[in-house]
Amino acid sequence: MRGMRDYLARRWQVEAALWVCYWHALGRDDRYSVRYCAGHSLLLSVFWLVVLIGGLMALGTVVEFLQGGCR
Repeated sequence: MRGMRDYLARRWQVEAALWVCYWHALGRDDRYSVRYCAGHSLLLSVFWLVVLIGGLMALGTVVEFLQGGCR
């Protein structure tokens, strides 16, 4: 059990470092680092997937409102 806990702790540290790396690279406009950090981070993939789904849901809400809510 301890091995699994150590693995998860190390993985969380790596994810946190990649998250910081990604946002700093965006600020520097360093495309190579952005691509590297995004490609190796599960947390960033989940973050952008949630952003995409949220955006599509918001767009759907606006379209639904415009179709039937303006009466």
